[in-house]
Amino acid sequence: MTEWSLLIGGAAHAAPLLFTWFDALATAVVLIIAGALLTGMFMFVRIASDDSDRYKELKEMVETIFGTPAHLRPHSEDNSAKDGAKSERRAGAAAAFSEPCPACSETVTERDSICPSCGLQLL
Repeated sequence: MTEWSLLIGGAAHAAPLLFTWFDALATAVVLIIAGALLTGMFMFVRIASDDSDRYKELKEMVETIFGTPAHLRPHSEDNSAKDGAKSERRAGAAAAFSEPCPACSETVTERDSICPSCGLQLL
């Protein structure tokens, strides 16, 4: 019976030591993970705010997610060629036309945004 009491008593003394090492190890792991996440976020912000073209694709993704999408941003260098084609299409679309108003059949032109007869908003 004394043997059992020695084993139980010895385990009781070893348990606080075991939990102390476990707590220290768990705290260290959590701090390492938190530091890695913080470093990753810091590097991500530095890359996203970099003015060079090294991380151009990443910056476009970040601006699309958190800001204005690329197709809605004001004129940029790579959109200048696309804008020339778009302005030619707009010029063709703005060509003179006259057609009947869908509501009252009065003739409207490209200059009318509102039908002069019935006041319908035209596109």
